[in-house]
Amino acid sequence: MQKYAKPNCLFLLAIILTGALSFGALAQAKGKLAGQVKDKSSDDPLPGVNISVEGTSLGAATDEDGFFYIINVPPGEYNVRVEMIGYATLVMEKVQVSTDQTTTLNAQLQAQAVEGQTVVVEAERPVIQLDVSSSQRIVTEETIQERPLDNFEEILATEAGINLTASADGSGLLVRGGGLNETDIVVDGLSTRNERNQQPVTNISLTAIKEVEILTGGFNAEYGEIRSGLINVTTKEGSLDRFNLNLDYRMSPAARKHFGPSPFDDAGPFWRVYAGQDAFTGVNQAMVDNNDYPFTFVGWNEVARSLVEDPDPNNDFTPQALLEIWKWQHRTREYAQKPDHVFDGTLSGPVPGTGISFLLSQRYENLQLVYPLSRDNSTSSSTLLKLTQQLNPKMKLSFTNNLMVLHGVSGSIYDDTNGMITGTREGTVYAQNVVSGQEYRKMWHDANYNPIETVQYRGGLSLNHVLNPSTYYDLRLEYTNYQTTQEPIGLRDTTGIKQIGGVWFDEQPFGYVGSELGSITEQFDVLGEFMISGGGRGQDHSRYWGYRLSGDLVSQVNKYNQVKTGFTIDYSSFHERREINHGATTTPYTVNPSNWWRYDESPLKLSGYLQDKLEYEGMIANIGLRLDYMQPGLSPYNLDPSFIFSNLPYTLQNWRSSENSFAPYETSDKSYKLYLSPRMGISHPMTATSKIFFNYGHFYQPPVNDQIFSVRPFSSSATLPRVNVDWPRTIAYEIGYEQSVTSDFLVHLLGYYKDVDNQISEQEIVPLDGESTVRTLNNNNYADIRGLQLRLERRVGRWWYGFASLEYMVRSTGLTGFRYVYEDPQLADLQRENATQFRDDPVPVVTTNLTFRTPADFGSITGDWRLNVLFEWSDGGTSLLNPDAPLSEQHRVGVIDYHNLDLLLEKRLKLLNTRFGVYMQVRNVTNYKGFPNPFNYTRYIDSLHFPHEQGAQKGNDKLGDWDKPHIDIGWNDWSHFVNPRDIFFGVRVQL
Repeated sequence: MQKYAKPNCLFLLAIILTGALSFGALAQAKGKLAGQVKDKSSDDPLPGVNISVEGTSLGAATDEDGFFYIINVPPGEYNVRVEMIGYATLVMEKVQVSTDQTTTLNAQLQAQAVEGQTVVVEAERPVIQLDVSSSQRIVTEETIQERPLDNFEEILATEAGINLTASADGSGLLVRGGGLNETDIVVDGLSTRNERNQQPVTNISLTAIKEVEILTGGFNAEYGEIRSGLINVTTKEGSLDRFNLNLDYRMSPAARKHFGPSPFDDAGPFWRVYAGQDAFTGVNQAMVDNNDYPFTFVGWNEVARSLVEDPDPNNDFTPQALLEIWKWQHRTREYAQKPDHVFDGTLSGPVPGTGISFLLSQRYENLQLVYPLSRDNSTSSSTLLKLTQQLNPKMKLSFTNNLMVLHGVSGSIYDDTNGMITGTREGTVYAQNVVSGQEYRKMWHDANYNPIETVQYRGGLSLNHVLNPSTYYDLRLEYTNYQTTQEPIGLRDTTGIKQIGGVWFDEQPFGYVGSELGSITEQFDVLGEFMISGGGRGQDHSRYWGYRLSGDLVSQVNKYNQVKTGFTIDYSSFHERREINHGATTTPYTVNPSNWWRYDESPLKLSGYLQDKLEYEGMIANIGLRLDYMQPGLSPYNLDPSFIFSNLPYTLQNWRSSENSFAPYETSDKSYKLYLSPRMGISHPMTATSKIFFNYGHFYQPPVNDQIFSVRPFSSSATLPRVNVDWPRTIAYEIGYEQSVTSDFLVHLLGYYKDVDNQISEQEIVPLDGESTVRTLNNNNYADIRGLQLRLERRVGRWWYGFASLEYMVRSTGLTGFRYVYEDPQLADLQRENATQFRDDPVPVVTTNLTFRTPADFGSITGDWRLNVLFEWSDGGTSLLNPDAPLSEQHRVGVIDYHNLDLLLEKRLKLLNTRFGVYMQVRNVTNYKGFPNPFNYTRYIDSLHFPHEQGAQKGNDKLGDWDKPHIDIGWNDWSHFVNPRDIFFGVRVQL
């Protein structure tokens, strides 16, 4: 029996403590039940039959034709009760309701033979979901547990069309050739997106997830400000009559995350050369050619002689003293000494004596970095607290809090970065790129790359109110608070602690050098090779907060039409603070604000939509229209080239003379943007076991804040934002076909096309003297993205199930305008003759994920074993070797293929009411190395033997080949390859 209560004082206190926060950003995920009830004997429809969803207050009665529908059903598995006087009660078990889907339940009641008779049946799950008109994928809690992957974003990346990346621009998901900021992840109606760069946060507790809806195309009108993907996450809710606990802990023993030795070891390349047996006399080229040493060195004897002969008397040391100084400045940096830890736990249940249920989840990752930088590890923490109260049979109130804290390392010495080096697979590749080539010279100084901390809190209140059986509304208010800190580590203690040759040396190369007001210029070791101070200049102390009010009204107008409409009001206040002085010193914002890129802006965004879901005899049509409006809140700059050429120079000096602004160059215009986006999707059954679907839509997305707010003055130039730049637009088309083959297998085939225009790219306005240029942005870029996807799936099976998918995508990009606007007419004419267009090769990608299992009733030892196999392969395609050469001399060469194999082996068992799982997860089972990171890319390319070459240089090499004697990938063997085989051991507990 359901119990209801007035709003509890504890619940109200929680609301007050958040500062009058919240009601979410996007509609929370809901599904629908619909069907017809008939008399089993006569096949006549039965009116007045009561339909109820057990454990909830949801229900309906059949109309005169026996039809019913129940809307506002949260995703999950239910028992549905069908009752009518004179008939045996029918209970349909394991009825699955999924996000934005209609679950059809057709029932036949038989006359009651004895009083109280109940018939129990298990609901059939359709292989084909007829009412889905897009490429929607549903990922269940069970699927998440089975895949041999560490985190949420890796699970998403197993779906066709989704890839992962990490760089200075950020880390996260790329969907169907789109950018990092074109996808959103929504948890219980709350967006996880960082509004500074529009990139969603992916550190989500896996044990809290009930269901995930993945949309890579065909979004309905209710979804805005995205152009590539939407991930809808529905978390569990606490029960009022029992507690539930779900724990998952995994650990990987300490090990290096790169192939090859440590660069810091005494057996590594640097200690071998500079402190080895030939260190005093030197290493010549013959020794290198004989593979005795990796590179040449004149020797400490020669270094000492040259220092004695120079005019500086303070650097005159003996060869032995120089060696000792070098050893002190290159002390071994220990790393990979600790294991990786991942903990994920969720506790839910009733708050005693309140009528409130709660869910508390915590995910914590502590991962070692591939190389030691300003930190040896990265951490990620995500805490979710959800309180729910059923106020009465028609009203439910939810209070959600989500706190995410990330710690990592910047990938730049001189700039702040959106990206973060972490211990994940993608973060490891990012770090490999950062220290590639000559960048190894910065590895010994731990203060070069600043640590980063980001803290993001989101809170939301959500009210669900059922007005009548066919109509309900949701109201939500959301509060967001975000801040990032990117600053140097602690100052170096400059007290002398080591005396060599009569000179005292401090703790160099460790610690940040300089006063608390800034760093000094770069300083290098005794050889002038390795940086030992001067880094850590990229700083970021930015923050923002925002409120978002939204509402949705849903009404099942009749048997055929479900109408949904809604609105959003979004107000945010951004306070950007990023250090820009890359010269000799850095200073805090409070001391010298003119040395910081900064803005304080509060844009206002409004949106509304109207959509109809038409269901008629199996045919589904989703038709909608969306409106988006934005008021940036500031006047645009005059970026007309003739105005700029007549008002030069735009420089840091001019900016400071105008009280740190370019206000004289602003216009009096008021900028705003208004867009209408039509959306349409159709799903039509072809036969009882097949359907065809099509969708089309316009998708707009506002520019990233920097593109409309950030002013960046330099000594002889400036970057000005284009406040009134148009929103990038994607017009997307998708057509697909699904066919059920027997009752177990599903074939899914689709094609898509994305016409992307008004993309924002940099434009430089260049005066006659070529100096005092003004950089800005314009809608000068376009993209055409085309793809095919094929998926064969077996959803259930006693012994095995899984899927195999094939994706084939090609992407073309180019400029629709000019990269430069020249005052010099000759340069302008020359530019017109060199249009820029790029076309990627179509690259097929295959993903296979299979689960093999033994049934639970197969015995206590041999039963309930599971082996999950995840295999990925992609064709390397070709690459243009010399794009700057004349067209007749350009050459495309092959690229090696990529493949990876991950496994998870688990034994499950049940004791009393507790389920246990013990598992081993193996990543990169085959220890595949992949594409190398050569020391000198030009030398590497020159050493390859390509088919188009002549004579002895002709061969069949591909880009990425490395294991042939003639190929030169350099001596930096610690960064040639990363992400070797990695083994995690884990345990799960559920009760």
